[in-house]
Amino acid sequence: MNNNLIFSTIPFIIAIIVIAVFIFVFSMMISPKLRAKFMSRQIKSLKYMTDFSKEDLENISSNLGEVSINSTKNILDKNEDKIKDITEKTAEMSSIKIEKIARAIKKGLTENNIFCKHCGRSISTDSKFCKYCGKEV
Repeated sequence: MNNNLIFSTIPFIIAIIVIAVFIFVFSMMISPKLRAKFMSRQIKSLKYMTDFSKEDLENISSNLGEVSINSTKNILDKNEDKIKDITEKTAEMSSIKIEKIARAIKKGLTENNIFCKHCGRSISTDSKFCKYCGKEV
């Protein structure tokens, strides 16, 4: 008889639990106060998770910075001779260009020429229009 009583009350207990869950869910949907209480717990847990993750992200970013510096240093060390060659060639090209510009300036100062302000070419001083681009001087 005792077992029959337990088996006969189980459906009622399950029905009461189901009804309680429906009431709870319905009250959560309607009541903003209940929703706010549960949301505040979730917000607090999210804040904790982000605070915990910030330290990890800071460590990762500092490690990435060190890795990039070390890899750049290794690349520069391995290619030091090539970089020196490139800088020397660039310096040579720049000095050649500077010499050409200096010669052109000296030539322009000694000759009776002016330069077009639009295209930069040398034209005679009595010209009113540039013979290269056609614009007025």
